[in-house]
Amino acid sequence: MSKRTQTLQIIRQLKHDRASVFSALTDPAKMAQWFFGMKNGRARVTNDLRPGGTYTIEMIGDNKTAKPKGTYLEIVPPEKLVFTWLACTDGSESKVTVELFKQGAGTKLVLTHELPEEQIQGHREGWGMCFDNLELYLGRALPAA
Repeated sequence: MSKRTQTLQIIRQLKHDRASVFSALTDPAKMAQWFFGMKNGRARVTNDLRPGGTYTIEMIGDNKTAKPKGTYLEIVPPEKLVFTWLACTDGSESKVTVELFKQGAGTKLVLTHELPEEQIQGHREGWGMCFDNLELYLGRALPAA
């Protein structure tokens, strides 16, 4: 019996250009600076950025750890990333699409995550924290476009 899939969509307006945002989404050293969905977190990231390549993100917080992993399905710099997402909580694989749209001097980031409906709220919170961290990272690492 398959689980019912729903779509989670998160939209962020970022002050930085698409190339800078795309780099922060794909460079493992940069990803480690922001890609954790918990307070007081940190991350270790490995990836093989190519269609068919894999990634692992080890998120470590004060009282929680997570280690999602997956496979890159589509990579279109600096516009789009599509990858599978395997959260270790229940072993179900889902699909994530991240699209970056030029918007003035900045970027509109649109994340679409197709996953079982019972996982929507937890992922909404986790992605929200990750993107809060991404905005902080971009603000520290790069001048606004």
